[in-house]
Amino acid sequence: MEYKNPKLPENNVSKEHPLKEFSTLLIGTLVLVVVVSITLSLAGSTLAGYIPYSAEKKVASLYDVSTHSDNERFPEIAAYLQDLADKISKAQNLPEDMKITVHYMDSPTMNAFATLGGNVFMFKGLLERLPNENTLVTLLGHEIAHVKYRHPIRSFGGGIAVAIAMTAIGSSADSTVLGDAGLLSTLQFSRKMETQSDLEAMHNLNSLYGHINGGAELFKIFREARGGDGGSEPSEFFSTHPQDEKRINSFTENANKYNWSETGELTPLPDFFKF
Repeated sequence: MEYKNPKLPENNVSKEHPLKEFSTLLIGTLVLVVVVSITLSLAGSTLAGYIPYSAEKKVASLYDVSTHSDNERFPEIAAYLQDLADKISKAQNLPEDMKITVHYMDSPTMNAFATLGGNVFMFKGLLERLPNENTLVTLLGHEIAHVKYRHPIRSFGGGIAVAIAMTAIGSSADSTVLGDAGLLSTLQFSRKMETQSDLEAMHNLNSLYGHINGGAELFKIFREARGGDGGSEPSEFFSTHPQDEKRINSFTENANKYNWSETGELTPLPDFFKF
């Protein structure tokens, strides 16, 4: 058999532009990261929902929330909020070990949120806009419902799963990941979670007062804060929350569905609560 040594072509390079190959590789990598992140987030969120609440409380106990609360400076306000939270907890039939602890924040921030271990934070910037106790109960009931349905731990679990994955593939995440996604973070809840909490708040509002009057005012306040007509509100497709107008209309829709009254006497806020 005769062997031959073929002559190699002088320009032994790909005809494809190197930037095209790089772009294809980069896009493929980004798509893979996005798919893996979404998958891990969903898996982490689902699995976290099965974590016993006792374990969630242990995680929450790693943080000293008292250093972030103004309860000691405003004991009367703190006691009032806690009393309402206890009544709402009873109306929502929370398990005995699912104790809600309300933390008053003397801050102009217009916010309120629930996080791990039954901790609910209420900011002066939002509370000072509330017209009556019924609206306040709607707000508190909504946040407590997040705890009831384990939304914080599910959100926390999804975020941690993604953070760990990013660390594993060389992201800038480091050992502070638990702190960055920790107890005092405002966790992101899905539209489904928000809608579920809205409905639970309506149920206990009707249970406590015999009607749901005053509840929709909460979302009118949010709408007004965005400019009065919701024009600055992002499209629902790009938002984790249902749109304000839809949430306002849901009170009438659910009143018709559950035979609730939308009229009834509104309970005024105590004098010391008028900022």
